[in-house]
This record gives sequence, C-alpha cells and structure tokens, in this order.
Amino acid sequence: MKTIIVGVAMFATLAAVAPIAQAQNSSGLMYGVSGGLILPVGKLGDEQGSGFNLQGLVTLKPNSIPLAFRGELGVFTVAGKTPTVRVGGIATPNVTWVSATANAIYNFERSKDDTFVPYVIGGIGLYSATKQFGTGVGVNAGGGISFKLSGFDAFAEARFHNISSDFYTSRMIPITFGVSFKP
Repeated sequence: MKTIIVGVAMFATLAAVAPIAQAQNSSGLMYGVSGGLILPVGKLGDEQGSGFNLQGLVTLKPNSIPLAFRGELGVFTVAGKTPTVRVGGIATPNVTWVSATANAIYNFERSKDDTFVPYVIGGIGLYSATKQFGTGVGVNAGGGISFKLSGFDAFAEARFHNISSDFYTSRMIPITFGVSFKP
C-alpha cells in the first residue's frame, strides 16, 4: 500500500510541474524514457546481483543558460543472490525501488550546433523499496553525454545513487541509455 501511495505522489508531482515548466519555456521542455543496467555496490552488492532500471523523464532546458532540470519517475530492480552450498546461508530476494528524483544538469555545450554534449548530473529523490529496505531519501550524482539527433536527443550516463532508509542504506550505479523528444 505504501508503494502505491508513493507512486501516486510521484506522478502527481510530475503532473503538476510539467505545465509550469512548459509555460516558462516551451522550447526547452522535453519528455523521454531511459533504461539500463544497475550495478549494486557495497553491502547491497554483497547481497544482490545486477539488475535493471526503467524511467520516465521530463527535462526543462532554458535556452540562455547551460543548466537544465530533470524530473524522473523510475523503477530500479536488483536480483537476489543464491549462496553456494559451501558458504551456506539463505538466498536473498529480489528488491525493487520505485523512485521520484529531481536533478540539476550542467551541460558543457560550447555552441548550439554541438552534436555531442558532455554533462554532469546530480539531485535528490524519494525511493520506496520492497522487503526490509523501506522508504527513504537518496542522493545521486554522475555524468553522461547527450547526442543531438534529427528530431530527438539520445543520452548515455552513469550515476551513483545513495539511498538511506530507517532500516538500510543502499548504493548502486545505474548505467542508463535514453531518448528525449520535444512535445
């Protein structure tokens, strides 16, 4: 039930922000999707295997400054590990987080005609997980490269997510590929 409430709250936040962003600068508003591989690190990496992520995103990039803002609704899933018989122990279950993040992006764009634009990204978010991981606040930071193509943009990025809840701290590195379109 808690996951459903968090999901509805995240959707309502993006639905409220998108029209405001569009009214401020319609030429810089983009919608998109992304997905890719997740590599759990630290204690999470000891207990969980690699997984995947899927996200929907809304980006506002004003034309006059190199700073952009991206809101994301996402799902992160990592697989449980089954220990060998020699080690003993109990298999760990899969873990899934539903997330809503707000991020700032600094683009290293030299001119508007650049095809490849490197960037750094960072932000905060709310993450709600299955099992003992609970709901918590997290931060993320990383970098990527954007490819301006005909009619849409594509990007590849890697970020470090650090999620703290009452019960557990989770750390993971999603390697993500995505596309975004102007409305």
